[in-house]
Parts: sequence; structure tokens; C-alpha cells
Amino acid sequence: MKAPFHWLVRFFLIYSLILVFSFPNTAWGEQIPDVTEGFQAPDFTLEDLNGHNVRLSDYKGRPVLLLFMTTWISGCWKMIPRMKESYSLYKAKGLVLFNIDISESKKKAERFAEERSIPYPTLLDQEAGVSRTFGVFSVPVMILINGEGRIICWDCSTLDDLLKKQFKVKEK
Repeated sequence: MKAPFHWLVRFFLIYSLILVFSFPNTAWGEQIPDVTEGFQAPDFTLEDLNGHNVRLSDYKGRPVLLLFMTTWISGCWKMIPRMKESYSLYKAKGLVLFNIDISESKKKAERFAEERSIPYPTLLDQEAGVSRTFGVFSVPVMILINGEGRIICWDCSTLDDLLKKQFKVKEK
């Protein structure tokens, strides 16, 4: 009896791996054609933790950094100190930063923001519609939008240099 069960488990695992790796690249957080660097960022409206609607286009003229995340992925937790540092450096210069919590309850997002003392607004993308619009299918993903509303970085890894350019910060 044990041998057929082990065979069934192995078969299921192998089949699952084949299925997972056969998904298109967008399932792994790759850019989709309409949301690439240089393109106009799609406008959206999401609710913040205080119940206010926040619309991206209301921030035209200012650089906006979007951090797409969830509370249960450790990679997202690790981004918070970096985001806090960038926010404290560039907030006075006009940087807008939004934590976009995907597919989670308001209560969970509030607890996460409070426990980590997140100083910038958290927006709720409970249906993950905005995330899908921006081609975000895995997290964390940072998207930097310039003051003209154009995406200048999708899944930014060189955020510091890009922010310096946005605010024309000189090296000392």
C-alpha cells in the first residue's frame, strides 16, 4: 500500500512543478507590455487605512514610489527599512510613497503598518486589480513614477540613484 501512495505523491509534485514553470513570465513579476519604463502610469484610486480615496493622478508633478507588498512575505518586511530611509530623505523634496497592500484585510494591513511604524500611507488593493494593471504578480515590487506620470523604473533595484536624479541631489 505504501509504494503506490509514494508514487502518487511524487507524480503530483512533478506535475505541479511542470505546471508552475509553464506559466508565462508575467506570473513571476515580469513587466507586461503596457506598463514598461517610459510608459504613462495607469491611473488608479485606492482607499487608504483612514478610509480616504487616494488617486494617483492627484500627485502629478511629484515623483511617486509604489511599493506593492503583502504582510505575509518576508521579502516585503525587509523592504520597509529601505523605504523608510528613502521617505525620510526625499519627503520634504516632494517624494510621494505608497505602500500598496495586496489582497488582505484592512485590519491586517493596519496592524502591519502600526507594528512597523510605517510613516507613509498604506493603500488597500483588496481585489488586486491595481496590482494586475501594473503587471505585479509577485511581491515585493517597487515602481517609481516621475512627476510627468511616466514609469521610470519597474521593480527598481537601483532606487537610490534614481531618486537622486529625480531630485537632482549632488554627491558630496
